Amino acid sequence: MGVLPTKLTIGAALLGGALSPALAQDGLDDFESLFDDLVPTEELEDGGSQDDFLLDDLLGEIGADTSSEAPPPSGGLGALRDWKGFVELRPRVYFDDRSGPRQDEQFLVEAELELDFRFENQWSGYFRPRVFLDAFDGELERFEPYEAYATWAGDDMDVRLGQFVENWGIVDTFNPIDVVNRRDLATDFLDPTRLGELGGRVRWFGEDSGALLEPTWSLYVLPAWRETEFAVGEQRFSFGPAFDADAGFEPSGSERALYALRYAAVLETGPVNADIQALVARGPERQPSLILQGSDLIPVYFGAATVGLGFRAVPNQDVAGQFLSTLTLKAEVVHKTPYAFDDSPIVDPDDYLAYVLGVDRQFFGLWSDQDQLTMTVEYAGEDGANDINATFRPFRNDLILRGLYEPNDFARTSLELRGIYDFDTDETLGEFIFERQLRSIDEDLKLSVQFQWFDPPGTGESLFDFFPNNTSLAVGLRWDL
Repeated sequence: MGVLPTKLTIGAALLGGALSPALAQDGLDDFESLFDDLVPTEELEDGGSQDDFLLDDLLGEIGADTSSEAPPPSGGLGALRDWKGFVELRPRVYFDDRSGPRQDEQFLVEAELELDFRFENQWSGYFRPRVFLDAFDGELERFEPYEAYATWAGDDMDVRLGQFVENWGIVDTFNPIDVVNRRDLATDFLDPTRLGELGGRVRWFGEDSGALLEPTWSLYVLPAWRETEFAVGEQRFSFGPAFDADAGFEPSGSERALYALRYAAVLETGPVNADIQALVARGPERQPSLILQGSDLIPVYFGAATVGLGFRAVPNQDVAGQFLSTLTLKAEVVHKTPYAFDDSPIVDPDDYLAYVLGVDRQFFGLWSDQDQLTMTVEYAGEDGANDINATFRPFRNDLILRGLYEPNDFARTSLELRGIYDFDTDETLGEFIFERQLRSIDEDLKLSVQFQWFDPPGTGESLFDFFPNNTSLAVGLRWDL
């Protein structure tokens, strides 16, 4: 007699799917077949559960140190200390420019696991496999893990090696200070996902000095260049049939490496408390230029030297007063000096300054004793560049308004509304997101509704003029494992 799959069995199956693209794809056609060979509960030794069996035989093997010198792991868990994950189904429909060469619907399937490992001798590990695909489009599928790295931690420093994601962003919509990770431009163009980069990070923790607390220096060396993921084929954010990502110009040799140095600290003063960061970086830009080569539109990668600053500050009520103490002030400012690689078909792009300035204010107890509303106003600007590359960078003279309402109820409901207006082109973008736990069905099941509205100028002056009108509605069901 078979055993019904539990959350852990599904999590283990997703892990196997992430490790093997063929298995993940086949699993969509016959999900039940993943469990045919599991041991029935009545055959487990000592009355253990199906979850115990999988932890012992599968996850224990992943976390175990198999070297001849290492002692056997204690317990079935091996080195695995914690795990979590989710499965989400999210159909999306596009309302405008239908019945054309582009797809009108998507059925997105996404699954992810996060596995934390602890080893001896100050070593730990983290593995974050994922599956992302469109069931209606065989060209949109992602099986590569976001992250897979090992970390050695000492008293005042740590070293990380592998593939990892770094989030340096401070403001809400656009993060010019985030220079490490590529973005997946085929998954969600307004909020593209950060993709893992392969390399190493060395981080030093300094001692507090006066008003500067928790000073941290981080050095990044990323020798393995990776191409940016674009929408292709008939996908709605594809640059069309003339776009050929494989024919693009790529860096070679030492030009493929990115180096970055980042300083971060907490500033505590009488008027204000703030998180601050500064960075310098040099290496390939994550978003290339696009040029016509014959009849093909191809990406051309180039490098950039970047100097940036960022802060998030909250004024102290005793000095700044009651009103200012309710605000959170945010800013990201970077100066970029782009350069063409050897034998590139383009000349050096223009230097430019990019910045985002913003403020948050929270309101409490509007309609109940426990609800809260966070209002955000941001301005994204850019100065200095007038070349074709600037056309492919959104948010050059934009006002962003955002409201996030959280009643803090038992169902963890949230409503988010965001609007973006471009002063140069009169372009308007909007997004509405509703989320709620469906606890009456399952405490780990969540409903999400996302509506995105696009009103591009139609003049060719905006990045979104390259695409059809991609106003869309997506409804998702996510099950946390």
